[in-house]
Amino acid sequence: MKYGQHPLIFSTSMLFFLCLGIIAADYLSLPLLMPSIILLSLFILCFISTCCKSSYTFIGVTLLVFMLGFVRYTAAALTDNNNIAQFIGQDHTVNGMVTAEARWHQSADKIYHVRYIIKAHQIDSKTLSGSYYLYTKQKSPAFALPGDTITASGKISAISSYKNPGRIDIQKQAQENNIFASVIAYNNVKITAQPDAMPLLRKITLIRQHIRSTLEKYMPPADAAAIFAMLFGGYQGIDPHLLESFTITGIVHILSVSGSHITLIAGAIIFLGRLFHLKTWLTFVLLLIIISIYCLFSGMVPPVIRSAAMGIITYAALASNRQNSSHYILALTAVIMLLISPGLLFDISFQLSFAATAGLLYIALPLQKKLLFLPAYIRLPLALTLGAQLFCLPLLAWYFNTISLSCLFSNIIAVPIVEAIIMVALVGIIINLFWSFPAAIIFVGCSLLLGLVHEITALLSLLPASSIYLPYLTIYGSIIYYIVLIVLFNDSYRHFFIKNFHCYRQLVIILSILLLIPCIYIFLQPRRLAVHFIDVGQGDAALIITPHHHAVMIDTGGITKGDFDLGRRVDIPYLYHYGITTLDAIFLSHVDGDHSAAAGSILQHIPVQYVFIGQENGSKYAALWHIAPQNIIMHKVLPVQQNQSFILDDVHFDILFTQPSSDKTVNESSVIIKVHYKNFSVLFTGDLPIQEENKLLAQYPNLHCTVLKVAHHGSKTSSSPEFLAAVKPRWSIISVGANNNYGHPNENVIKNLQSVNSRIYRTDKNGAIVFLTDGNSCSIHPYVK
Repeated sequence: MKYGQHPLIFSTSMLFFLCLGIIAADYLSLPLLMPSIILLSLFILCFISTCCKSSYTFIGVTLLVFMLGFVRYTAAALTDNNNIAQFIGQDHTVNGMVTAEARWHQSADKIYHVRYIIKAHQIDSKTLSGSYYLYTKQKSPAFALPGDTITASGKISAISSYKNPGRIDIQKQAQENNIFASVIAYNNVKITAQPDAMPLLRKITLIRQHIRSTLEKYMPPADAAAIFAMLFGGYQGIDPHLLESFTITGIVHILSVSGSHITLIAGAIIFLGRLFHLKTWLTFVLLLIIISIYCLFSGMVPPVIRSAAMGIITYAALASNRQNSSHYILALTAVIMLLISPGLLFDISFQLSFAATAGLLYIALPLQKKLLFLPAYIRLPLALTLGAQLFCLPLLAWYFNTISLSCLFSNIIAVPIVEAIIMVALVGIIINLFWSFPAAIIFVGCSLLLGLVHEITALLSLLPASSIYLPYLTIYGSIIYYIVLIVLFNDSYRHFFIKNFHCYRQLVIILSILLLIPCIYIFLQPRRLAVHFIDVGQGDAALIITPHHHAVMIDTGGITKGDFDLGRRVDIPYLYHYGITTLDAIFLSHVDGDHSAAAGSILQHIPVQYVFIGQENGSKYAALWHIAPQNIIMHKVLPVQQNQSFILDDVHFDILFTQPSSDKTVNESSVIIKVHYKNFSVLFTGDLPIQEENKLLAQYPNLHCTVLKVAHHGSKTSSSPEFLAAVKPRWSIISVGANNNYGHPNENVIKNLQSVNSRIYRTDKNGAIVFLTDGNSCSIHPYVK
């Protein structure tokens, strides 16, 4: 590449290699010294190469940027000895200052569950650094404000998330915001008001609360919550049905401040600037001032700041007719942001906002020119929607495994109404400062319009294929996808590609063949059985995928804090990630919520042929799933008997043990299932206690298996030495929640497993664990190694 040519390719390449460096640093976790020495050496070599105008300078610069990303991420991940992360697992009294507006939700018993972000000051009178989440409960909505100090006693825990593929890494997102731990303190919480601390953020929080209370005066609380979320972000108090319909129709981003809000406000400012014939520089100054104020009132949270930065840059380029420059300006902006905060690369809001903005620049503008045959009011929203969706497609596939087809209609029908609500409500808030009567009329009108939007989105969500399954692309598939997409829609890249293809045709063919060989090899591999142990926290859930892609679940997990729907938020995304859209059966060991509660959500959202339970009352499952015993779902629920067998695709499911249950003997009624395929077998033991283990051994003295799902999450009430000596598992899986309150797994159980030379995997440490077998040999793939 010659000097000064192809700035777009150069800037994009720098961004690509910087990201690779960050990813490599996260994967390898090396000490800082050696990468720093390599970085310094590369800098010197690049300086010499640039002075000599070497044709290899570009290669050197890409390596330099790669190592820069590596070193920057490694340095950012370092913590000092006083960081609160050093005290994880200990009980302490911690003191700190509230740094953000409280997040809360109200449970059915009218209790407020509150989460504060606290900057740590002291722990047992010792100086502390870093920030942490504080979870507490209270009866009134009088929350601490930014700047207030809170002293609380409780256990300091690591920030844990479900370690399954396709999940948003909550721990990394928190650490990106300098948050390293969480403290649960439902008692012994002391709040001390500090009116002089963080005065600006405190004032903004009070103004936000006043705006929300004003909205609640003139409309139902759920409507006020939704409109407030549209204006300034925050999901507190939103009607779940509205949230569901917005999610299915692909416009849920409207309920949190994002690039679309910045786009809307910037567009309105530019329109007014042209209407009043303002000079371009003056319009841009107004845009900067107004968007900055809007960001302040939106809480100054990182996603808002990022969206504002990208929106301002994009509109600056478009307003000045510098669309071509905006492409590499966007890439360089991302480079700067990642150098400042490298952990952003793993933040879903950064990924989606950058991808959506890139889609608008690379695809939407060229696509709009190709849709000139359509009316302008359809052409523009269609081009913008397709551009953003196409560029976000690999991310949507990885995180959500669904794409909304109805978003094309919702963006044409519902979004303009939502945009009108946002702009009119903002005007109403300003008018309310001077005259409340017309503001009240505006707010009532906004509430009525919101009802119309809810009806529209609810109808659109019912359309056939309104939301369809989207299989995830591998990292290599995603890279190829973006290359093809950009080449198709960008003239500069397309000409560059065609020119170089003719020059290096033979090399391209050889590389294509080399890439094709692994694909052919994978395709020709014999079909294998896959046994997945899913991380569902403190619970059990396993997925069996047969060689011909039939799927069965054994337990589903399901008990969590708050109103978190584990079946919808964890199990179903996991199934979708592996291409499972229907289940042949669900086997439930017993009616305990941590084994069976999530099955209710699964049954309501994906097709399941049968649900097999033990000798228990089916109405207990109906109550657990919050449905009536007469519900059609209960027609699928069938009891199993001891010594009953099921065969699916040459995989055998044998019911070894089941007995009647009572209100006092739930664990004792656990259904014991042995799954075997040729010479490979897995024993699922539910929560079976030691007494029942002895009964099982009496009936099956030769109970050897390849893999054991350890009973009752490794509790001391199960897994006796005699039982393990008879089973002799080569591998053992303990499905357990991180930092659980039960002390699972018990140390003696670990020792018992080690005494029979069984290799142990744990979902709290390894996340999801996958066994792949042809019936003879076996490979193990933990999500966290």
